[in-house]
Amino acid sequence: MRHLLALPMLCTMLSACATAAAPQATRFTLEGGQSVLVAPGVMLRLESVEDSRCPPGVRCVWAGRLACHFAIRRDGDQPETFTLSPVAPSAAPRILDGRSIVLDESSLPAPAPPGVTPRHRITFTVLPPSTSDSNP
Repeated sequence: MRHLLALPMLCTMLSACATAAAPQATRFTLEGGQSVLVAPGVMLRLESVEDSRCPPGVRCVWAGRLACHFAIRRDGDQPETFTLSPVAPSAAPRILDGRSIVLDESSLPAPAPPGVTPRHRITFTVLPPSTSDSNP
């Protein structure tokens, strides 16, 4: 008889432990012109990479900059554009409903030598709202 009472109590305790999985951060890597589905019905495209940084071995008046230009679109909506760079490494596009996108600065290539066209592979992470540290 005691075993019959223990079974419902065990089921109640186990169901109390079951919770919905927390949203996870997701990493992506894109090259210019590539797109990826970052959320249901939400497509992110790396439109272009602007790299005017001073090449190694060259004396420059200005250090230049690296900027990654993105467009994000929800099915049927107009695209929203934003830029990520080492100076501004995160953005929170309205379309992502509180999630943010953070540039992985460690994945950025060094400036290319003179006469070499770099192949930029940009890595970024889409963070869930609870871990977002940027303000829209």
